[in-house]
Amino acid sequence: MPQEPIKAGRGLSTARAVLKVLAFLGEHPEGVRAGDVAAVVSKSTSTAYYLLTSLCEEGFATRDASGGRYRRRPSGAPAAPQAEGLERAVEELFLRTHKRSYLGRIQRGGLEIVAVRGRQGMPRMPGLGSRVDDGAHALAMGKIVLSLLTEDARWRYARRGLRAFTPATIVDPDALMTELDEARRRGVAVEREEFDADFCCVAAPVRDARGRLVATIGLSATTHAFDAEREQLAAVVRDVAGAASKRVTPTLVAS
Repeated sequence: MPQEPIKAGRGLSTARAVLKVLAFLGEHPEGVRAGDVAAVVSKSTSTAYYLLTSLCEEGFATRDASGGRYRRRPSGAPAAPQAEGLERAVEELFLRTHKRSYLGRIQRGGLEIVAVRGRQGMPRMPGLGSRVDDGAHALAMGKIVLSLLTEDARWRYARRGLRAFTPATIVDPDALMTELDEARRRGVAVEREEFDADFCCVAAPVRDARGRLVATIGLSATTHAFDAEREQLAAVVRDVAGAASKRVTPTLVAS
């Protein structure tokens, strides 16, 4: 019995910290860094990262992958897709694989992670908020988007410079084009420690009846799990994405 007030106190403290972070983000539309947030809430930097990542996952904030700044999501901006079918697909992928699962949509000229399913402690996209910009070539979900672009559009992306996030990141344009061709052919993209150490992803496209890209769906896993289950995970991701494609509605395509 005496432990209950302590838990409640901790929960209240966390809630207050979240409100402080939201207010701080609102006061700085140019974006803030985790260190700034740590100072505001009088917590460690790791706690600040946890609070910010949680706000991103819940749709209250976004992270600029290139600059590392966090921003409050504008009022009224969609935090998740309106299609219930795609949200069900993310849940299905999680239940079938027991891996953290993601849904990405093309919004405001970039890939937005708009839904995440998983249990606490599961591997997640490290250092990443809800938006993928210059890191698309290092993430499976980003590779799906790039693979479906025209050749000219792919090369325009590559000529901007392929940032090396880890020694495994593909930074050679020709090698990237080969990788994207393979992803397009197989209908699934993979990444093994290309964005961060001990972090791997598998992703597939969700298309409408005319073959247009509507969303990307994927999962993340540790390197050990990825190496042991790569083909099985790819098959499930492809299957779930294919089933989701059949449920795409005209309303979703227009949104």
